[in-house]
Amino acid sequence: MPARPPGVYQDAAGKWYFKATIGRDPLTGKRGQITRRGFRTMAEAARERREVLAKVDHGQLAPSPAALKVKELLALHLDGIDADQNLALKTRFDYRQYAQDYINPYIGDRRVRDVTPEVILAWQRKLLKEGGAKRSKDKDGKFGPGKPLSPNTVNRVRAVLSGAFKLAVRAGTIPINPLLQAPRPKPQRKIPKYWSPEEARKFLSLMEGDRTWPVWAFLLGSGLRIGELVSLRWPNVDLKNRRVRIVDFVSTLGYDMMPSSGKSRDSIRTVDLDDGLVDVLRKQKVLQKTERLAASEWIESDFVFTRPDGGQYHPMNLSRLLAAYTTELDVPRLTAHGLRHTSATLMLASGVPPKVAAERLGHADATLFTNLYSHVTPTMQREAAEKIGFILFGHDPPEQQ
Repeated sequence: MPARPPGVYQDAAGKWYFKATIGRDPLTGKRGQITRRGFRTMAEAARERREVLAKVDHGQLAPSPAALKVKELLALHLDGIDADQNLALKTRFDYRQYAQDYINPYIGDRRVRDVTPEVILAWQRKLLKEGGAKRSKDKDGKFGPGKPLSPNTVNRVRAVLSGAFKLAVRAGTIPINPLLQAPRPKPQRKIPKYWSPEEARKFLSLMEGDRTWPVWAFLLGSGLRIGELVSLRWPNVDLKNRRVRIVDFVSTLGYDMMPSSGKSRDSIRTVDLDDGLVDVLRKQKVLQKTERLAASEWIESDFVFTRPDGGQYHPMNLSRLLAAYTTELDVPRLTAHGLRHTSATLMLASGVPPKVAAERLGHADATLFTNLYSHVTPTMQREAAEKIGFILFGHDPPEQQ
């Protein structure tokens, strides 16, 4: 009887089978192995094994972790080199929260190769109906239905899962990304919350005399993001030439503040100041000097807007403070980001070209900016219509009649 080739074996029933190691899996780093059974002869099993190894040598066959679960794939994706290169710290933090709250509780224990477009669609419907893992417990300790997610939120969660499955496709674990064949929920157009000019003036008027008045006035007048405002430093303020340079940024990971490279590629910018904003900064400088002299303990820094002890503001605390003030003063409730939306709408409604407004606010894409604030355009469209009518038909614009 010829010698048994390496990797070829005979089972108890007399049938032949082989095992072949096909290298390390690119995702998990584990060695892959193929076992095939049911051959009638040792020669058939040996020949098939040689063909398998030849495919491995030519890159036609890669190890595939059959038992790899979705939650394991997500961990590999969010902790991998691709994420290091392509995801900002804030984005990665948010993606991990999405995975924890909205993906793992539903499909995290499924094998990656078993996730079909039908599974994705059922998962999406679940999120749209029940929400995620952050649900309240009833008296028996069971989770009740959660708050339904909006289509826009579900699409953000899909992005996390899609990135993980793209990694699996590149590694040869699965042939195709199942999300490509599962339609996304139709996005909803969301109009940002903002104040009218009258509401903005009312708030500033009622807040005048409060030590936080310069914060709100500067946010409304400049349109800065809250992370940009709390990071603004006096060396980047030029009162003589009436401008500030936005070069420092901060993001929040949970409650922790982390330095950031900015929200977009156009975040680093120069913002021109009118006389009103120059006056706001001068009042803030006087306030800081007064508080420094009165403080028993003072935190030295060069931040423009600071707490009573000189320390840097936390963006979340400012947003909470604003929410409390708006409730107390009986004006529509806004977050600090809502003041930025107000600044944008006031600029557009006043006739500032959208491209200029987008540059001032540090938006990377003027088209997306215009779409976001298209709720302001009806008054601008009316002005355009009147001017065209005057040119074509000689009708005076209403303000000239």
